[in-house]
Amino acid sequence: MMKKTALLGAAFFLTVSPLGAAMAEANEVPHTNTVSVQHHAKQGAFTGATVERAKNGALTIHWKTSADLGPVKVYWSTEPDGGWKELARTYSSYGGLHTADPNPGSRVYFKIKGGNGSEIKTAERLLPLQGATNFRDLGGYRTADGKTVKWGKLFRSDELAGLTKADITFLQKSGLKTVIDYRTDDEVKQKPDPAIQGVTYVRNPVFGQSGSGTDIFAYMAAGEFDKMGKPGDVLIAANRDMVDHPEAYKKLFDMMLDPATTAFVQHCTAGKDRTGLGSALMLLALGVPKETVVQDFLLSNQYREGYNKAAVDAMVKQFQLTDENAIEIIQALMDVRPEYMNAAFNEMVKKYGSIQAFLEKGIGLSAAEQSKLKKMYLE
Repeated sequence: MMKKTALLGAAFFLTVSPLGAAMAEANEVPHTNTVSVQHHAKQGAFTGATVERAKNGALTIHWKTSADLGPVKVYWSTEPDGGWKELARTYSSYGGLHTADPNPGSRVYFKIKGGNGSEIKTAERLLPLQGATNFRDLGGYRTADGKTVKWGKLFRSDELAGLTKADITFLQKSGLKTVIDYRTDDEVKQKPDPAIQGVTYVRNPVFGQSGSGTDIFAYMAAGEFDKMGKPGDVLIAANRDMVDHPEAYKKLFDMMLDPATTAFVQHCTAGKDRTGLGSALMLLALGVPKETVVQDFLLSNQYREGYNKAAVDAMVKQFQLTDENAIEIIQALMDVRPEYMNAAFNEMVKKYGSIQAFLEKGIGLSAAEQSKLKKMYLE
């Protein structure tokens, strides 16, 4: 069992320092939010809104409506729940607004209000940080019963060791209270999280003390890619294993239920697998549909595209690979793919009968606690 867990944990270790210099060249990715908030269309309502940031810092707010709402007012705030200041007046038929950042260096939220009183909130999904490629907000997602996940409460990220002083100030201003670290001792030792004043750090390893990466790197160096199965097999197995050993996620929900810990960010190394499942479980518990959960999971491919390409190129060079299947196995380790998250869903159904039953029995989340979470994190 230990060897299996070490192998699975090793899949998450691949983005740690052995590839450092080569991957750092591609560490900058565009800070965009291209996933629409999914609303049930109704007469005279906003059906989606997004925010995109250009390299020069300018912002573009996009919205969609089910009808022409006439005049529109756009507001901004550094708080997701109030303190709104009018930014601009325009018309819903324009579909968006280009604007300078109204408060550079701070997290900004927007509220768009139509002439008929219809409103929608939005923000950048990916935070504009220099030292993290995959730090993003889980707000704005629509639940099956028509509510919306609050912005500015639940975050997910990759490793935080590269955060700059400006990044740390930005996060402090955003109201961040807790950092939840899923990484192993080896990962933490190589790239410890920075201390952030006013923010509590919580160690919560998904794979215990395992995950040194030794097995996978040994297989690569020896050219024994057959021991890693088909492309994607390692991460399919990893997602099943995380469902079978959900202790870290039980602790995640304990903290989620405590108002004193939010806003919080959960993170691992790449912010895509261990963090991906944690994010999925939180969204599912709040009533967000599986399709939307998978959509959020897949965003890591977009935000880490440049970084992943550099990582694959570095490993191909390091291990002098020419075999296409071997290269595809490495690519699959860097990706997130629907079959990875679906493997977790299938394991929940196999072991517990349904995803809901897993939340209740595997995680220990009662109906009353799920109701409390919805009151805390939905609007």
